[in-house]
Amino acid sequence: MSQTLSKSNWPIWLTAGATLLSGLAGTVQPLLVRLSAHPKLFSMVASYQLYHLSKSLTVAFGYMLIFLSFNLLSRKTRAWQVALGLSLLSLLLQLARIGSEHIRFLQDHQLAADLPSYSCLPPLIGVIVLLFSRSYFTVKSEKETVIKAVKLIALSLGAVLAYGVVGFFLLDMKDFGVNFEWYESLVRTVRELTLTGNPDLHAHTRFGTWFIESLRLYGILAGITIVVSAFRPIRYILVTQPKERDLAAAILEKEGRAALDLFKLLPDKSHFFNQTNDAFVAYKVRAEVAIVLGDAVGAREKLKELVQDFTVYCHNNGWKVAFLQTTPDFLDIYHGLGYKSVRVGEDGIVDLEQFTSKTVAKKTFKSVVKKFDKDGYTLTRQVPPHSEALLDEVEEVSRQWLTLPGRRERGFSLGKFDRAELQKDNIFVMRDKDGRALAFVNEIRSYCPGEVTIDMMRHVENSPNGTMDFLFAKLLFFLKDEGFKQFSLGLAALSGVGEDPDASLEEKAMQKIFAHLNRFFSYKGLKAYKDKFDPTWEDRFLVYEGGVPGLVQAGLAIARATEE
Repeated sequence: MSQTLSKSNWPIWLTAGATLLSGLAGTVQPLLVRLSAHPKLFSMVASYQLYHLSKSLTVAFGYMLIFLSFNLLSRKTRAWQVALGLSLLSLLLQLARIGSEHIRFLQDHQLAADLPSYSCLPPLIGVIVLLFSRSYFTVKSEKETVIKAVKLIALSLGAVLAYGVVGFFLLDMKDFGVNFEWYESLVRTVRELTLTGNPDLHAHTRFGTWFIESLRLYGILAGITIVVSAFRPIRYILVTQPKERDLAAAILEKEGRAALDLFKLLPDKSHFFNQTNDAFVAYKVRAEVAIVLGDAVGAREKLKELVQDFTVYCHNNGWKVAFLQTTPDFLDIYHGLGYKSVRVGEDGIVDLEQFTSKTVAKKTFKSVVKKFDKDGYTLTRQVPPHSEALLDEVEEVSRQWLTLPGRRERGFSLGKFDRAELQKDNIFVMRDKDGRALAFVNEIRSYCPGEVTIDMMRHVENSPNGTMDFLFAKLLFFLKDEGFKQFSLGLAALSGVGEDPDASLEEKAMQKIFAHLNRFFSYKGLKAYKDKFDPTWEDRFLVYEGGVPGLVQAGLAIARATEE
């Protein structure tokens, strides 16, 4: 999760920065201090192996602190705990060295100014800052993403390369008989890390030997973190996410209630379940807002606790919460938890019996259907599995549709053209008298009993006027014959929103926000078109927190989520 520097999260950045500096200091400091500076001390008190073991530990701790500093930006509790432990161990190692330096000072009567007391400052500052900021690190789990994995891998590679290059550059001539410049230092580091090796290099000092060993240790640690970083999102995508989707699908089978529910199973959604795994919300995070699609799913008595737990989870992650396209049914639950709501449009529900017996006989449809029937146009239903030839045809229709002004693929509450997904759906294809495909829709499931809906409705670039009227008129007859009672036309966004003089400030703000986001609400005229079907209109709401600023933030986050 990315964070922006603000008054609310500056302690997080301060903590991550202090931890990063502590790690850098722990990594670089052993490269600068040589055993030759402590001849009497370590010949009397500690062996060479013990001395360099302490340096290797310091380097290892330093690398892990650098790695953890990135995870601290995600406010992870585990990262904070490990960072505190490593910082304390680093501090103890530095204090032990300072104590040894005091012994040397008493024995050799050297100036106190030679004592490296400063070396304990980075871990000491790290410990203090970590303790000070404890309350900010509340995230217990987080979805592992490929993007985050790439960042962690880049960080690990950068750290180990920097260590090797700086280390080679700082070596004395006596260590290998070579003065390494920056480019040669990079080449030597890459050769060492790729196991090609540097057979022409022979260490002449113990420090040189230790440096090569420490570089290999650093490489092993970096390799482990790279493998783990790459494995976690892969495991999430291949194992965890399918299990969560299967669980969500099973809950929808029992508790689903809306045409929108199927989109809660799309791959772009994450799922948050209650403790008994019988209720969930489907959400997507953008602009530090967790946008939930529709209502929470589950038995009504389970939803208050679910939403409450989800709210705490999101706040611990530094996210605000918004529910998009909720029904009026559960507003009392959201309001009881401190959320506010604003109407964002209306969902049109067509009674199929009324449409096929009365509405279709009106002039709006009658003349169009009669004309297209006469000219040889047809609508056919194709059931899966579909042939590649059929999918090629509808893909070409989709491609032409996407060239029209204002048309583009959108997500979150809509599906995108996907040949694999279409293999699961009935496809209705409209053709002209020559059999050329002019338009299509794909039938998808509604979890409301007796209801059905569609996802994509697309036509070719130069389709005749009335094409979609004919298609829908024929489609609704097909669906009635299949035994469905009603058809969801989907959301007419901003329908009636903010137009009433007595509308709330929030509703007027919502209208203004989305009036300027035509890329998101390019279908503002849909209400007039859908009215031709004589639907029953049901209000849909945006549930949000944080007052008008929270409403604006939620609106911008929704715009981003739907355009990806």
